[in-house]
Amino acid sequence: MSLSVQKEIQDSKVILKIKGVLDITTTSIINPYLEDLGDIEALVLDLSQLEFIDSTGIGSIMSAIYLSDEKKFKLVLQGMDELTNEVFETVGLYKILEVYQGEVV
Repeated sequence: MSLSVQKEIQDSKVILKIKGVLDITTTSIINPYLEDLGDIEALVLDLSQLEFIDSTGIGSIMSAIYLSDEKKFKLVLQGMDELTNEVFETVGLYKILEVYQGEVV
């Protein structure tokens, strides 16, 4: 199982394209990208190539939500397949995001 992250910068927006498996064995790959964002207005997590996510991976997404509140940037989740969307809905990730940003993205 592997994970790769491709980082793109567009003005004051960072896009992280996440490909593969985001689980307990791979969260250490994405965490440095989240820690090294600098001063941005938006972070887009493109999950269109995510194959699997477990609770530890969801924890990394939640860390990004908390970081967006702390550093005052907008977090956008995009490209989720039906199963990932359902998992996020079930664990209440969208509600947490809504609380921190005032909207569901």
